[in-house]
Amino acid sequence: MSDRRRLIVEAALRVIARDGVSAATHRAVAAEAGVPLASTTYHFSSKAEIVTEALELAIDRSIAAVERHTAPPLPATADALVERLAELAGALCADDQAPLAAQYELLIEAGRSPPLQRVAERWDGAYMAGLRAIVAGARIPAPGQAAEILSDLIDGALLDLVASPREGFVEETLRPRLARVVAGLGIIAA
Repeated sequence: MSDRRRLIVEAALRVIARDGVSAATHRAVAAEAGVPLASTTYHFSSKAEIVTEALELAIDRSIAAVERHTAPPLPATADALVERLAELAGALCADDQAPLAAQYELLIEAGRSPPLQRVAERWDGAYMAGLRAIVAGARIPAPGQAAEILSDLIDGALLDLVASPREGFVEETLRPRLARVVAGLGIIAA
């Protein structure tokens, strides 16, 4: 990807995070990137193409975060699993290169756009594979189902954070919920 094209895609991510997918017009993205409008139309034939590349970039960055936080050594205990899940959620929240609001905007748009669904499916596959690996490492029974339950908790909590931003969310709100659910998963399935 050329430097100019990357600059435009980065600007599109910022526009989407701040104003939503519908605001990611050639004109708005060009203004955000500080480039002439002709640059966006030269590099991207349509708004859909800009949005697709922005989603791909956000997903690539999120997948990298998931891979970093679910890589070996795997957590061997429920407490270590909670720690790793909280770190992962914190990384997803703190990633200013793939803003959480932009990720959710783009994933919602994928539900309306078949070309974007492929990118969203790639994200889901990597995210769930990482969660399954660390859940299995902690010896939680039925790791596939437990990973899905934890994904639902994390995704719902992060969506709530996007809707109502607040400091200390992962430590004060999400971590205690994760601890309670992880403990319950071990008891219910045992």
